[in-house]
Amino acid sequence: MLQALAAVALILLALSLLAGCTRDKSWLTSPSAKALLGVTTPALLAFDPLDEPPADVPAPEGWRLTVDLARFGELENGTPALAILLDIESEPGAVMDLWLSDDQGPIARWSGGSTEDYRGDACFQLPLVSEDGEHALPLAGTTGHTVTVAFRGEGGHVILAVTRGIASLVPETAGTPGRSEVFRDLLACP
Repeated sequence: MLQALAAVALILLALSLLAGCTRDKSWLTSPSAKALLGVTTPALLAFDPLDEPPADVPAPEGWRLTVDLARFGELENGTPALAILLDIESEPGAVMDLWLSDDQGPIARWSGGSTEDYRGDACFQLPLVSEDGEHALPLAGTTGHTVTVAFRGEGGHVILAVTRGIASLVPETAGTPGRSEVFRDLLACP
């Protein structure tokens, strides 16, 4: 009897471990964004923000920023997302601002973190639809999308800023973001 219970327990343990291995990784946060900014959630998240993204500002000494990739795609589970790959050298203490805009103006603004002394690539994805599918950033019918990545120092002055056009087809998302995880978390790249 004891051996049968032990065998059942062992089988249940093995099944739970196997189930853990197949977990959807779509909603895991980006390790490189966390290393760059110390956070993966914003201090400020605004939809249809009134402020415009800054014009491009060249990098000062000690900084470098290239937006190597900005494209609409999908998380591992098929959720529409905006993927961004940065090649960056940063100094400590700056806040990152990220604007998603179309030809009519800004659609969303993500702002937060405090940069570390970082050298390398930072890759992250921002979900355009909530995990439950009930909320979305409305992109259907919009054109001319760009992403602006900027870093601000003390007093809010822009240290550097880069704007890049977004590649790929625009996802047909509709709805309102509400108070959901839409465009909130910097998620891991596949």
